Amino acid sequence: MSLKFSAVAVAVWGVLLAGVAAAEEQGNSAGVVNAGAFEIKPRLVLAVGKNDNVGLTGVKTASNFTRLDPSIEIGLPTHGQRYSAMYAGSYMQFSGSGIDNYRDHKFGLSADNVWNSRVNSSLDVDYVKGHDGRNALMFRNKELWHTTGLKGMVHYGAGGAQGQFELAAGQWAKRYDSNNGGATQFYNHDKTDLTGTFFYKVAPATKMFVEVGTAKFAYVDAASKRLDSTEQHYMLGVKWDATAKTTGSFKIGKLNKSFSLGLLPSGTATVWDGAVTWAPMTYSVVDASLRQRSNEYGGVGSFIVSRDADLKWKHDWSKYVVSTLSFNDGVDNFQATNRVDKRQGYGAKLSYGINRWLNAGVEYQHSKRNSTDARLSYTQSVSMLLLEGSL
Repeated sequence: MSLKFSAVAVAVWGVLLAGVAAAEEQGNSAGVVNAGAFEIKPRLVLAVGKNDNVGLTGVKTASNFTRLDPSIEIGLPTHGQRYSAMYAGSYMQFSGSGIDNYRDHKFGLSADNVWNSRVNSSLDVDYVKGHDGRNALMFRNKELWHTTGLKGMVHYGAGGAQGQFELAAGQWAKRYDSNNGGATQFYNHDKTDLTGTFFYKVAPATKMFVEVGTAKFAYVDAASKRLDSTEQHYMLGVKWDATAKTTGSFKIGKLNKSFSLGLLPSGTATVWDGAVTWAPMTYSVVDASLRQRSNEYGGVGSFIVSRDADLKWKHDWSKYVVSTLSFNDGVDNFQATNRVDKRQGYGAKLSYGINRWLNAGVEYQHSKRNSTDARLSYTQSVSMLLLEGSL
């Protein structure tokens, strides 16, 4: 870890601790700093640990690391409306693999408006500067990118109405800022989507719904125009809040994808998305999700059909000790090619509440990918110590 990075970490921690101390003096126990009409929620995570395979390759390169994740949200609630701005960053420093250091940033603005008893809306704008690590995709080097996004939703229907309707639309663009391997230009693309959903109450705590949507993908580089495409999906689903202990939703349907130039074969896939939260006790919560969806991939085949299953169990052993166990299993089927990637991971985290605003913990994560392209198979283990500060 460089001296410069250590100084930044100490400085940021100092600012957070000073803010927390001020909040404590003001008797703030709601997790929010009130500054006039504004609500401010700062958070900071400092992680120190070891990654046994930084480059995600069959021949492992291990390195110690220090990671700093600051975030802040500033909200302005007024007369049933809420406007907010946020920033979240991730600053990683590897002691033994400097080429893998990164600085990721996300900025966002949002507006949530309740216009009357029947109409409400949301609007979100975000800008993200991120990276693809070595061998995360097909790139042999770390590559930098940025995205810009705009999405909005309008909901019509009173809370107790039997029928309700939502219309959502968005635009999103991704551009690579580096080209160390000479191929990132093929991945630059734009996406425009529109989705309508009709909800119908069939029981006091259960709604059936029908969802119809379309999305258009437009690639920037001339060599990638064969990937310009249109997707339509049609889904039937249910949302329920059956008891105080169980909530969830599930939808299933069909996706059709066609390519504008006709140089790649059209494809269809069954898609689904389900999530359930089970809280048998107030101090023990299980979250499970199962989904199959399409993904863009500019390097191999036409597109990807990805299937994922995730399970997480969070348990409060006492007022101060909390554990989290997680497991995920997934597969990526690359259409119009024989490539298949199988992914699996699990993790465990134990944290201790030093006081109301500061937690200390230890975390372990293990992940692996088995690909029909042997160059992309790997296993990785990450262990770390954590300090998490929030109001």
